[in-house]
Amino acid sequence: MNTYEAYVRIECNGMVVKTCVNAESTQQAYFLLQGQYGQNNIVHLPSEVR
Repeated sequence: MNTYEAYVRIECNGMVVKTCVNAESTQQAYFLLQGQYGQNNIVHLPSEVR
């Protein structure tokens, strides 16, 4: 599994934070973030951390 990081908006106060997820691909990382934070709260698409 690879580690991906992305910027997401937290609904309770609107802050933008950087978060990391472990996934097999960028698309899977995006879907994980979508499930956790909601589709409209992903500020920057996930990118792989090396």
